[in-house]
Amino acid sequence: MEYFDIRKMPVSLWKNGAGETRELCCFPPATRDFNWRASIASIAGNGEFSAFPGVDRVITLLEGGEVMLDGGTAFRHTLKRFQPFSFAGEQTVRAQLTEGQMSMDLNIMTRRDRCQASVRVADRTFTTFGTRGGMVFVLSGAWQLGDKLLTADQGACWQEGRHTLRLLKDEGQILYSEISWQPGFPLPASQQIDNLSLAG
Repeated sequence: MEYFDIRKMPVSLWKNGAGETRELCCFPPATRDFNWRASIASIAGNGEFSAFPGVDRVITLLEGGEVMLDGGTAFRHTLKRFQPFSFAGEQTVRAQLTEGQMSMDLNIMTRRDRCQASVRVADRTFTTFGTRGGMVFVLSGAWQLGDKLLTADQGACWQEGRHTLRLLKDEGQILYSEISWQPGFPLPASQQIDNLSLAG
């Protein structure tokens, strides 16, 4: 389990100067050939996203004005707050700030032939079930994860296991992603043993 607070994380500037990124997690760590990774990006101006061939992306607007994503003949989509949108990483996509103000979004990237991500927003206690791991990011309220208290702009990532996120007060929202293996992808030995024990 890895915990994070985006207010304390290092920032990487985009080459085109149109934004910045905070990487939340990457599995396996510190590699370009990741199975999946999560990051938060701040978009300061109009421009194209970087291409990631063979990767599926899910983007969720967290703060700021709506963002128009222009995928050419493939799609045109307006990002609205807390509504995840998925697209292929090799697709040429241009982002346009519709209200001229900086926006902040959360990105989940998965290697298409290995795993897939589901991204949702919850407003009540729940338990994750992703077989390959997952991540959570608190939008509002106070949430208990194990012995850790998480509040706005904080979160956690993990590579395996099931975890319960408990809402401690009447209201709160949390964005979470569950990662699962693609059908037919060979599981590591430890995962095969876990599955057999669960089936038994």
